[in-house]
Amino acid sequence: MSDQTSLRIAGWIFAIAFFVGLILVGDQAGAFADSESAYTAIFSDSAHRTEDIAGSILLIVSAIAFGAFAYLLALRNDTGAAPVVVRVAGGLAAASMLVAGAAFLTVPASLALGDFYGDPGIVSAQNVLPSLGYVLLVIGAAIPAATLMVASTRLGQYPAWLTWVSVITAVLLVVTGSSVSTMVLLPIWVAVVVFVTPRPTT
Repeated sequence: MSDQTSLRIAGWIFAIAFFVGLILVGDQAGAFADSESAYTAIFSDSAHRTEDIAGSILLIVSAIAFGAFAYLLALRNDTGAAPVVVRVAGGLAAASMLVAGAAFLTVPASLALGDFYGDPGIVSAQNVLPSLGYVLLVIGAAIPAATLMVASTRLGQYPAWLTWVSVITAVLLVVTGSSVSTMVLLPIWVAVVVFVTPRPTT
């Protein structure tokens, strides 16, 4: 399998898993500034818990795929500092996504496995872990992902229009990064990069 094919596969897996995962954990992540009762209402509903578990697992899968995508993207040009920045930024973003997914997963998975309502550990986790996941997504993942977007333009493989799109998307991701909904820019950008990646000739 060629590097281009692997890049396309990793990119599509990331784009789909991250986009769907973000939608499924949206209530939990979006309750960042809400009261404790809001979290209790979310976690007490079995349908919400199932969505959170599925979404969190998809975020973890997307983190692994994004790390692979960044590594393969850097292989397009192995000279200069740009490939190093792409790999490091991609690794940092992937690590943040991975921990965010685990943070979102812990409470609903624990409640699904047993009757822990009112348990002091669960109450503490309920108050901390969703907020941690939120911060890791909108700051921990967004900033290095934006760095990767800009650095990838220095690999010399993009058409001119995609270079500008990458820079503008990176700026938007950072400037408006206080919202989870803004993170949809990342899978959209990856999908565009995959779409313009030439298919290997046979």
